[in-house]
This record gives sequence, C-alpha cells and structure tokens, in this order.
Amino acid sequence: MDVADRIGCWLTPAGAFFRVWAPHAAEVSVVLQAGDGWDSAQPVTTQALAPDDGYWSATVAGVSPGHLYRFRLTTADGTVLHRLDPAARDVLSSELTRDDPSSRNASVVQPSIKDFEWAPFETPRFENLIIYQLHVGTFAGRGDEHGTGWATFAQVESKFGYLREMGFNCVQPLPVQEYAMDRSWGYNPASFFAPESSYGSPADLRHFVDAAHRAGLAVVFDVVYNHFGASDNVLWDFDGYREQGGIYVEGGQQTPWGQGPAWWKQEVQDYFQQNARMYFEEYRADGLRFDATTQINGQHLSGVVGRLRDEFPDKHLIAEHLPDDPWIIKAGRFGATWCADAHHEAQRALAGQDPVRRIRDILGWDGYDHAWNLVKYLLGSHDDVGDQQEGHAEGGPEDWDRRHRYLIDQLGGRDDWTARAKCRLAWALNVTMPGTPMLFMGTECLQAAPHVADGYWHDGVDGRGDHRFDWTIAGDPLGTQMRRLVGAANAARWANPALRADDLAVTHEDHDNQVLGFVRASGDNAVLVVVNLGDRSFGDHGYGVSTGGRDGRWTQVLCTQDAAFGGWDGAGNAFHEPSTQPDGRVYVNVPKWSVTVFRSA
Repeated sequence: MDVADRIGCWLTPAGAFFRVWAPHAAEVSVVLQAGDGWDSAQPVTTQALAPDDGYWSATVAGVSPGHLYRFRLTTADGTVLHRLDPAARDVLSSELTRDDPSSRNASVVQPSIKDFEWAPFETPRFENLIIYQLHVGTFAGRGDEHGTGWATFAQVESKFGYLREMGFNCVQPLPVQEYAMDRSWGYNPASFFAPESSYGSPADLRHFVDAAHRAGLAVVFDVVYNHFGASDNVLWDFDGYREQGGIYVEGGQQTPWGQGPAWWKQEVQDYFQQNARMYFEEYRADGLRFDATTQINGQHLSGVVGRLRDEFPDKHLIAEHLPDDPWIIKAGRFGATWCADAHHEAQRALAGQDPVRRIRDILGWDGYDHAWNLVKYLLGSHDDVGDQQEGHAEGGPEDWDRRHRYLIDQLGGRDDWTARAKCRLAWALNVTMPGTPMLFMGTECLQAAPHVADGYWHDGVDGRGDHRFDWTIAGDPLGTQMRRLVGAANAARWANPALRADDLAVTHEDHDNQVLGFVRASGDNAVLVVVNLGDRSFGDHGYGVSTGGRDGRWTQVLCTQDAAFGGWDGAGNAFHEPSTQPDGRVYVNVPKWSVTVFRSA
C-alpha cells in the first residue's frame, strides 16, 4: 500500500507523513512536541494539513521517533478540537483529549521497523493448529516469579515454554489494543492501532510475537470491530460532527455492548482493513479472530475480509460467528468460525443428558467444506469461563446450563475424581474429533475454586475474590496430571494425520452403556476413538467396538484413565494389541468416563 493511502503517521526520508479522515473539519493541523507527556505550556511545532476528499495530509520535516503529536481540528463555527490520531501506533494511555485538552495524553511517533530482525517462521496450515487462548494481564503474576497484579507482554513470554511442552502451537490472546482504563478483558477498544499501554509498547508487542515464533507458536490476535462506547473511544465525535456519535458511528448497527461502527461507509471499511493489515505487516501475526461478526453487516464485512484474503493468502481469518453458519465461510470469506454449540452440548453430555446423541451430533462439520472450518472448544472459551458480574452472568448460580465457570467446577469441582476424569475426556475428545481444537488458559491444569475464586475467570479481583491464573496449582499433583494428559492428547493429534483430516465415520453407538466409537483415516493412518460417557467400566478386554469394516490389529495410543493422568493402572489396553474379529468388532477395555484411542497397525 502506498504511503499516501495510509492513515496515521509514517516516517519518510523527508520527515513524517501524517494523514487523517476528518470530512467535517474546516482546518486540520498536526501539533508536535518533545517530552514524556503532553504539556500545553511547552513549545510545539504546528503544520497545517492539506484537504483531499475528506482526508487531510502533509509531510512534516524534522520529526523523530518518540515525538508526541495531536491533531488540532477547527470546525466550521470556529471551535477548536484536540484529537489523538485514530490510527496512532502508540498512545501514552487510554485517556481521551476530546473533553479535556489539558490531558497529558498524546499519540507517539514510532520508529521504522524495517530493521527489526524477525525469526524465520512459517504460518502453519489451519488444520495443523492447536490453539491456546489466554488473557495477557492475568496469565502471569500470581504465584509465580513475577509477583505482580497485572502481567505484561514480556512476562507472558516467559510462559511460552510451558505451552510448547504440552504441544500447543498457537497462542490467541484476548484483545491487546488500547482499551479504556488499565484493566479489562479487552473488548472495549479505545484506540484500535495502539497496543494496550499497561501491557507494553509496540516494540514489546513485536518482541512478544517474535518470541512466540522462536518458540514454535503461531500468534492469532483478537480484534473488535463490531462496537465501541461513547465514553471511551477515540473515534467518537471525532471531527466535531456529533450526529449519532459522528463520522465513524452514524447509522451503525446497535449491538448488545454499544453502538456499532458505520460499516456502510467506505472510509470506515478502509479504517478497519488498515488496522487488520497492521497486525500482519507490522507484527507478523499469523491470523486474526474477529469478535462477534453477527453484529457487522455481512456484505460490508465480506468485502474487507476478501481484500485481506487476497493480500495475505497464507494468514488465517477466524470469525466468532454465533451461532455458527456456513455463510461466514462460503460468502463471508473467513477461513474458520467458532462453534459454541460444541462446548454447550459437551457440557450437557458430561452431565448425563443424552450423552451419546449429543456428542455424536457435534462430531461433524455439516455444511462446511472442511472439518477445520470449525474451531471447537469443549471445555469452554473465555466467554464460557469468564464472568464480569461477580458470578451472576446469564443467571449465575440459578442457571447451571448458562453459568460461566471452568468446566471442572461445573461438573463437581477440582477435588471430585469424576469431574477430573470428565475434563480429561473432554480434551482428548476435543483433539480427536473433527475440528480445530482450542483451550482456554487454566483448563489444562484444572484451575478452579477455591484458588480461582468461585470457579470463574475474570481480569483480577472482584467482590468474590481473585480470578487470575494461579501458578501455585499449575504444577501441583492434580494440575500436573491434567497437563500430562493434555500433552499426551496433543501428541496423539500430531502423530496421526487422520486426526487432522476431513474424515469421519461413526462406527459404534451404544446408548444403553453410553459408549460411542468413531474412525478417522488419512491414507494408511486410521484411528479408532472410543468414548465412554458413563459410570460403568468394561474390563477383561471384553467390550466389543465396531470398527466400521476395518480389519487388522489395533494399538492403543492414548487412554485418559491411565494412572499417569489420574486414573488407575490397568485401566486401558497397554501391551494389548487386539485384532478386528469376524463380527467386525475389536474387543478392548473401556474404562468409565474415558477416551481411548487406537491406531491401526
């Protein structure tokens, strides 16, 4: 993209090029100052910008990295407005200047990144992702070497080895753009192009991505283009035009969380396209997850997504399109969408509600071209585990089905053996069933009450207690068993291409005993997955599972009830390599509340 078409501030051989959209302004200038914070009493450099079809731009000589700047807009009636750059790559804080010109906040000129030494890294194909979702501010600092109430990009980097040891190859942080205040989940964007100042600088974020790549982790950023609030966003009433919130907002879709942007305007589409481009060009992101795409006009969104797909064909674009619909892939041009039903139906199945039917019904990818088009998270995402209403989101304690808690707490708590077995089952099923697996932080080590207050995640302390990731239990005996299971299950997915293929045959349904079996194959690799969703164990290698016509010998590659994971010795089929019998079944041990995986020898 030519610099003349870009918005924001760009260093050039002649100085710095500034460009901003302000169609209702009569005059626009850029005002620059050196220092650590804006000081209206100190000298400034002012340069008028030239108008061009609603945009204003100019090249200013003598600008250096670290200079502070603002835009000064004059309206038709002579009112002077002080504004942060809507496309600033960095700001000092989320504090706004529009209602308080005496604020010390400012946009910050960034250095060129052309000399940044990126580690070589190739974005994995989507079917080869196992995603770990985390929140930067709460993933480090509690019960670890950092000892802080709020984590930074750098501190989270120190945990990348922990993720790789379990076999994850992709990290997906909750939104990292500047948001209002210094503590949040991130879904209240204040400045879209700047990283959250409490996490670190643009340089820190680049280092975060580079460190992830060096560790073998792809990075998918979470972007929020569907809403923003009137009180905390740099775009609101930007150029003095105040109808319905101004040029970026008027006519936008009303959402449950606030007014939506004016996606019907080409300038707004261009704004978000350039924001998405920034993550790929300036931070080497491997993908973007678009929040709540049902709250954006599909036609307008698909145009932006289509351009991004054309420009960055090897990068991944994921929609949170709920309930999921193949439209978002086929017409919307996304590569994948979240599938929330998989979590909710799995939770119900694990509670004994028609379990075989519920699990069977979430195995497939009906209407989609590929199994990996669906991101499945059986143990819950941040939406399912997190609660911003002190435990009372969506009915709270009164509505088990909609309650926001870690799955382990939903099923009986960390001290309940059966609840732990069900969580092991859930993750093993997640990585062996069709779909792209994702796990929310803490699930892998059974973060739960009382260590995580009330059993739900939140961005710190509320009236119920502390809800951050607690590293003191990540390595305790119960946490270690679950982490060991997660690592073994992930390893089984990596070792068997069948588990990443567009293939599925449900071969066994035993509703009386609550046992389900399915086969997945890719070339010479065939895998049989046996899921016991009940309290009865079957020993003496006496339970027959239909293999769907596949003959030959079978070797166990995973059993979630092995002693190393918290089960018992002899639960599975170690040293037992049964063959398919004339009745079309293979006879094996099937322990209660388990997933047992066999590979055709």
